[in-house]
Amino acid sequence: MSESTVDNWLDEAIQRESIPKVLRNDTVEEFCKKWGIADATYFYQMSKKDNWEKILEITLNTAKKATPEILEKLREKAEGGDIKAIEMFLDYVLKLAKNLDIKSDGKQLLPLSGFSYVQPNKTDNSSTSEATPSVADITK
Repeated sequence: MSESTVDNWLDEAIQRESIPKVLRNDTVEEFCKKWGIADATYFYQMSKKDNWEKILEITLNTAKKATPEILEKLREKAEGGDIKAIEMFLDYVLKLAKNLDIKSDGKQLLPLSGFSYVQPNKTDNSSTSEATPSVADITK
């Protein structure tokens, strides 16, 4: 087998492995038969760290490209009332919030006015209601 043939089947195998199994067009056996290689050679090459790093890079790049469109479709379904889509979208937002500042765009958060809140009494451990105007008061 020539060097270019090795590179060709190996590049194809790396591309193949970066695709989810359910979306692949062939089995490992069919792939190996097409390229005239042994299954053991395929598995040996796919187990190498360098090849897995290439597979991971391709997989992540593909996911990055597809994510905005998928999230947009998920958002549309959620806005349409699809309960599962709502749960998935909110779960995504909550996980994102743990890693990023999605609330303030890096700016200082300002206190909300127009909502009731309880402020602790400074003289003892009890609480007293020192409320700002409620929404009902503002809409009068």
